Amino acid sequence: MKKNLMTVLIMALVFVNVVLSAVIMITLVPAAKKTNELVATVCSAVELELKSGKTYNVSTIPIEQTELVNLTGEDPMTFTLRDGDDGKSHYVVATVSVTLNKEDSDYAEKQPLIADRVDLLKEIVSNTFLRYSLSDIKSDAGQKEIRDEMLGQMQELFDSEFMVAVNLSAVNYQ
Repeated sequence: MKKNLMTVLIMALVFVNVVLSAVIMITLVPAAKKTNELVATVCSAVELELKSGKTYNVSTIPIEQTELVNLTGEDPMTFTLRDGDDGKSHYVVATVSVTLNKEDSDYAEKQPLIADRVDLLKEIVSNTFLRYSLSDIKSDAGQKEIRDEMLGQMQELFDSEFMVAVNLSAVNYQ
């Protein structure tokens, strides 16, 4: 008789365990689904922000993912600056290049178009320099502003953000 009583008691405890497990599953699964949806929403919002071209920074892109396109060729070009406070004409001699993100969705389609539009890109560079004076371009903040303005106009020209930086090197002022 004791063995049967023990068997009945174990079966009752197993049944209670199954019922409590079912109750826990019924109450926790909807909460877990809502949490997963919230996490998915936050992740998608963060991913959208990370993929936005405005948050692209050439320093955040791995070097093997970038391509450098020289717009001015081997030799530096001379660009006219706006007349300064001294009333004299000033010039800047610089080599201008553009950094491209090879992983951007528009890269394969728009990168070949650059060769045909180098003159338009040089015009953007030249016209941007015309809006700045020698004192503007000598400061780091002024150079950053110039590069950002050029980049914005170039991205607008190509209607894409696969260009992530404009680089000025071998810069000399007169």
